[in-house]
Amino acid sequence: MTRPTVKVRVSFRTCRRDPEAAPPRRPTGPTAIARRIALAHLIEEQVEVRELRSYSDAADRFGLTRARITQVCDLALLAPDIQASVLLGHVEPRDRHLRLVGKHRLWTDQRRVFAELFPEITLEEAS
Repeated sequence: MTRPTVKVRVSFRTCRRDPEAAPPRRPTGPTAIARRIALAHLIEEQVEVRELRSYSDAADRFGLTRARITQVCDLALLAPDIQASVLLGHVEPRDRHLRLVGKHRLWTDQRRVFAELFPEITLEEAS
């Protein structure tokens, strides 16, 4: 008994980029870190008005771990001008950068560490 043979014709196209083509557009809208800051304020507000009983309740509702909820909610404790620069898109830091800044309780210390990490960004202090 002979095996059936199947012939398949496959065409591999190569794509050459036009050297003068515009780079892909960046997505519009808030950045991921800006959305997390907004989530931090939402959780804090819901805990304050007793819509959520605790951070543990928030973790269950949002499908995150308690540790991650704590990290997200710590973003609400950043100095207002740091939050503003992130929310307005002046800087797009990673979580680890903001956790490093957030280790400091005093806003003046947070601003100093932020300035060391992002020297090109000028913060407008909100007293």
